[in-house]
Amino acid sequence: MSSVNVLKTLSIGKVRQAGITMDITVNEDEPEDSINRYAMDTTCTGEEALYIPPHWHKNHAEYLVVLEGRAEVTINGNKIILEAGDPAMFVPRRVVHSVKGFKGEKLIFRERPDPAGMYKAMFFNDVFATGGYGGLLHILRAFYDGDTYLSLPLYFQFFDEVFLTVFGGIAHLFVARKREKL
Repeated sequence: MSSVNVLKTLSIGKVRQAGITMDITVNEDEPEDSINRYAMDTTCTGEEALYIPPHWHKNHAEYLVVLEGRAEVTINGNKIILEAGDPAMFVPRRVVHSVKGFKGEKLIFRERPDPAGMYKAMFFNDVFATGGYGGLLHILRAFYDGDTYLSLPLYFQFFDEVFLTVFGGIAHLFVARKREKL
């Protein structure tokens, strides 16, 4: 019998009551280095369509799975509709990806980082610390600290890294440090 606990629930919509939340969960039965230990479950009521813009990660990969409803996942420009019951989709590191829900449709999807660890939960806790998106400087600082790079329209990850290094570094001068605890 698994022992899954919700560590924290975050509001992640543009507006606090927009119906998009994320549960950060831990399965205490799994070892610390298991990708099944930590999960981020995002629930969207459909009132506001979920949209995670194109981005990539330099140092970690992800597993995405839809638990209820459906989502459009774009991987390197290829759109795929993931539905509840489909196997988890592996998103390798350095691969540009985005996720989109459908307005009026409930969606629950799970994300697990690889390598395993609490770092991804801490990233989301940082990004949504204000009860939604905290503004451009906050996002740039959080992405800088959290291994997330916006995919700029220049189509070269080198430029994405330079942009985030410069502007994320500047954001560090003006935005509070990331939280160390949930």
